[in-house]
Amino acid sequence: MRLSVVLLLLALAGVLGGGALIGLPALGGCLIFDSLCVGLWALERDDGTGPAQRAQQAGTTLAHIFERARAS
Repeated sequence: MRLSVVLLLLALAGVLGGGALIGLPALGGCLIFDSLCVGLWALERDDGTGPAQRAQQAGTTLAHIFERARAS
């Protein structure tokens, strides 16, 4: 996970650096391209389960916690 994030950041820095060497319009195009790529990467990693659903699966919802407290 960390390696993929580091590689992504290095790639983004390389694209922005190359755009800056070409000129200001190219840098703007690179920023738009990078923003789209990072957004797609974030959507690709999203599995659709939020923290609340994970908590319910693990049995750590507020109702489960209160039930265990009453039982003890």
